[in-house]
This record gives sequence, C-alpha cells and structure tokens, in this order.
Amino acid sequence: MSGSFTPNERTRDIIELRNQPDGPGLRYGKRGEATAVAKLILGGARLLRERIGQFQAEARYFEGRIGTVHELRIVIINDDAQALVTVTYDGDFKPYLEDIIREGGAWFDGLFEGVWEGYTSASEPETQQLILGTIVTAEMFYVCHHDLSVKDVTRLKRQSAALTELLDSVN
Repeated sequence: MSGSFTPNERTRDIIELRNQPDGPGLRYGKRGEATAVAKLILGGARLLRERIGQFQAEARYFEGRIGTVHELRIVIINDDAQALVTVTYDGDFKPYLEDIIREGGAWFDGLFEGVWEGYTSASEPETQQLILGTIVTAEMFYVCHHDLSVKDVTRLKRQSAALTELLDSVN
C-alpha cells in the first residue's frame, strides 16, 4: 500500500492494495486498474468524438467477449490534446492485455487508429509498447466488492433472477 495511514476503527477491514505482479497498475482484491494517457494527433479529438458512438454501441459485445472488464472510461482532456483511458478488470495485467488484443483489438483499432499518435494496430508490438509506455499507476484505487469477478457478478445476477422467478411463482 502506498502512502501511510493511521490505523483506527475505520481501517480495521483494510484490503491489501498492491502493485500488479506482471505489469503496470494496482491490484485491489481480484481487480486491477490501468490508466493510459494517450497523446492525440492534431484533429484526433474530433475523430475520436465522431467514432465514440459506434465504440459505445459495441462495448457490451466486445467487453462480453473479453469477459474481465468491470468498467472502461475514455475522457478527452487538456484542450483536446490527450485522452485518458481507464479500466478496471479482473486478474493480472498480462492476461488482460492478451484478452484485449485477441478479443477487442479490432474494436480498439477502429477507435484509435489515426487518433492516438503512434497507434497503428493493437496486434503490432510497437503499438503494444506505445500503450505500455503511456500507462500510469493510480495513486489511489478502490472498488466496492473487490472480491467479485465479472463471472461472479454474472452468476449472482442469474441466481437472483432465478430465485425471484421461483418466489414469484409461489405467490
């Protein structure tokens, strides 16, 4: 855990915050975080805004294929010069990155090619190095239900729906 804190009654249930064992970012329970600060080419913010609707519409499909993403956020910052890309996901960094490239590479390519300076294709080693070089580790990272993976949440939702249906059928 970075920084110091004073133990008290509010910190007794503290969960260990640690660095990812195999890449950048922090790990809190089952969840990891990554934040990239992408340099946009001139006019890239405009293109990103044009493409973001399609990217958003396809998010459930691609993130479902990846299967480990809890949330993904893209914010254009610094007078359209950069994009902040943040994600919270399950597990270690390297398997997550491999899943993104395999299952969502074309999706990210459609958003970032010609927008992110130096980005060519998610499958290209140069682009992967570019991405790794732009990732910064959060100073603070907290998630509620740090012990639940995407699969756990999906299973619990199915069980809840089944139980609700069963209880409704009894009434």
